[in-house]
Amino acid sequence: MVDEKTWILTTCPGNLNQIVLGQKEFPMKPLSSSDRVDLFIDISWEQDGIKHQERYFADGLNCWRDVFPGSPMESLLKNKNAPSLSVEIKPGELVPAHDPNKVLFIPWSRLNRAEPDLFRPGRFYPQGLISGQPGIFRENRNPFRCVEKDSKGIRADLNHPMAKIPLTLNMEVLSRSSKLEERGGACTDWMELALSGPGMQARCSGIPTDFFSGNSLDRRNPDPDPDFYRIHRFVPHIDARASRNLSEIYAELLCPGARVLDLMAGWESHLPRDLDLSSVHGIGLNKNELESNPCLSSHHLQDLNENRDLDFEDQTFDAVICSLSVEYLVHPFPIFKEAARILKPGGVFAVTFSNRWFPEKAVRIWEDLHDFERMGMVKEYFLGSGKYESVSTQSRRGCPRPYQDRYYPRMRLSDPVYAVIGKTPGG
Repeated sequence: MVDEKTWILTTCPGNLNQIVLGQKEFPMKPLSSSDRVDLFIDISWEQDGIKHQERYFADGLNCWRDVFPGSPMESLLKNKNAPSLSVEIKPGELVPAHDPNKVLFIPWSRLNRAEPDLFRPGRFYPQGLISGQPGIFRENRNPFRCVEKDSKGIRADLNHPMAKIPLTLNMEVLSRSSKLEERGGACTDWMELALSGPGMQARCSGIPTDFFSGNSLDRRNPDPDPDFYRIHRFVPHIDARASRNLSEIYAELLCPGARVLDLMAGWESHLPRDLDLSSVHGIGLNKNELESNPCLSSHHLQDLNENRDLDFEDQTFDAVICSLSVEYLVHPFPIFKEAARILKPGGVFAVTFSNRWFPEKAVRIWEDLHDFERMGMVKEYFLGSGKYESVSTQSRRGCPRPYQDRYYPRMRLSDPVYAVIGKTPGG
C-alpha cells in the first residue's frame, strides 16, 4: 500500500507500460488545473450476487480540459491528501438514470434488419437498427437490449446498461506532469469511456441471456481441430502489456504452491514467472508449442471438442486456467463441469480472453457479440454448469500499447483483457 502522503511513478524509459508505485520523501502536492495525469479508474459493482470489476487506464488526463464541474474527476482534483479517491456512486449520477419511457415496443417494420432470428432476449444491439425513433439514426452505435420478442416485434430497453446499478468508483493517480501553457484541444470524457460496455455482461432481470439458440456454437471451419493446429504458431496472441495484465489477474487468484491445469494451452501460459507454483500441466493440440512453454511442468495432447473428459481424479487441482481460447469450445458446458470436478474445494477456474482470435475456428456467435457480452456468455457457462459457488468478472482496458509492438502506432491502445472466474464450493 502506498502511503497516502508520499508517492512516485517509476517507468521504463520511453515505455508507459512499466508502471510501479513507490514512495518519495516529500509530500505530494495537490493536483492543479495545469496538470496532466495518468490514473487508473476502477469501477466495482454487483448484480444478482455476481461481483464485477472494471479497470480503465486514463492515459494523459488533462486537468484543464477533461475535468467537468460536479464530476468525480473534480473531486480528485480537490483531494489534497492522497493520490487516490474512493466514492460510492448512486444510479443516475454518472450515467442517465433509468427512464421507463425508454423501454419501447418496436414492431418488425421499424427494425432495419427485421430477421426475427437476429434478435434474442437479453442480447444487445446497436440503436441504429431502429428506424422512426426520434434522436436515433442509422449511425448510432449506442446499445439497446432486446428484453423480449414475439411475432409482432421486440421490446427494447434503450437505457444505459448501468442505469439502475449503484457502484463503487476508485481512482488512483499514477503520474503527473505540469503543462507550460494550454493551447486548446479536444476534451475527453474518461468516465464515459470507462463506463462504455460495463453492465452488458449482466443478465436482464435475472433471466439467462439467450446466447445458444440455433447454430450459435457452430463454426465456419468444422474440420477437426488437430488438423488446424498441426502447424505451430509461435506468435503472440495479445500484446506485451495485455499479457502483463493477464499475469496480474492470475497473480491475484493463484497461491504459491498451487497445482494448476492449463486448458487449451499453447507456447505461452501468461502465468506470473515469480509465483512458485507446485506444478502446471498443459492440455493442448500442438506438441512443439507445449514443449516450448516454459511454465509447463508436464503436458499432453487432447482435442477438447472431441474428447470432453479430463483424465484426472476428483479434486486434483487448486486452479484451472484457460487463456485466450474459450471461444473455440463447441461443447463448453461439459468442460466446465469437468473443470469443477477436478478442482479442490474452493478451487478457481479462471477463463480469460481478449478481442483477437482465429475467426474460422471460433464459434459463430462470438464475433457478433460486444466484448462485455462475451463475458456474459462465458458467465452462462459457469452458471449453466451448476457446479460453481461464486462467479465474478473483470476487465482491464485503456493501457497504452508498447511502442515496440508491431501494431503501434496504428493501434494506440493495448489489447483489452477480460476474465470470468468461478470458484467451487467449500475450501
